[in-house]
Amino acid sequence: MARYRLRFLLQEIDLPAGETVLGRSPACHVTIDDPLVSRRHAAVVIRGDDAHVRDMGARNGLKVNNVAITGDHPLKDGDRIRIGTQELVFCVAPQRGRSGTRPTGFLTRCSSCSAPYPAEAPECPQCGASERVDEETLSGVVGKGDQNWTLQLLVEVLGKALELERWDDVERILRRARMNVEERLAAQQPIERDHLDTIAQGASSLAAHRSNVTWAKWTLDIYNAAGMVPPVEVGERMSTLPPQERASLVPSADKLVRSVEQRGGPSTEDRPGFDRVASLAQPGG
Repeated sequence: MARYRLRFLLQEIDLPAGETVLGRSPACHVTIDDPLVSRRHAAVVIRGDDAHVRDMGARNGLKVNNVAITGDHPLKDGDRIRIGTQELVFCVAPQRGRSGTRPTGFLTRCSSCSAPYPAEAPECPQCGASERVDEETLSGVVGKGDQNWTLQLLVEVLGKALELERWDDVERILRRARMNVEERLAAQQPIERDHLDTIAQGASSLAAHRSNVTWAKWTLDIYNAAGMVPPVEVGERMSTLPPQERASLVPSADKLVRSVEQRGGPSTEDRPGFDRVASLAQPGG
């Protein structure tokens, strides 16, 4: 008889016969701490040799193998279930071994090697250290090497929220993306240009929509820290801010312009974006 499991983060979860509910609520069988996951987001249903996943009407939707689904969808070994920014892998294996434990979906980070691992584990599976970083609890998809899977998923969901003009969701996603970007820059880890540009599109759009300079200023500061120049359309959105708000961007824009000039000036590709930021560095620009 087949045995069904979900692989999530660094854990494997046994799926018993019947319905296993996935969601943000502690009452769910599998609790996932993610603001983009609904309280009852989806369910995996096992009946004999049949397995399928059920969309429970979550606002941010459900994907299987990167294809949006509604209602019930059959599952096969290796299928990837995406809810919010989280990805779970459905596995089929022979019946043997012990039952899995009920996970929370929380990760912690090793203070020795910085690897993320389940908060329930007594020690880091990478280096064996037991000391962990206490000030944060992580939730996200663990990738390999320097691949930033969590940011990639956040960027994808951000694009959807922008398309639907769900501004509260946009801001929630930006807060998580900001933490990810700032942590990587502080650790001198690379950030993909496409990811940062999409985040900047969201941040500048939110700033323009709410006539609030906060996210615009953060965008200029983060490009300066990353040693990059924002796309021209990002600067154009910032220029639509009310005059008083736009004036408060002058110090950040000027700092970015000076930093680029000290590095030898913008590339041909970056010149339009640089010129737009330079105009923001001028009072009334």
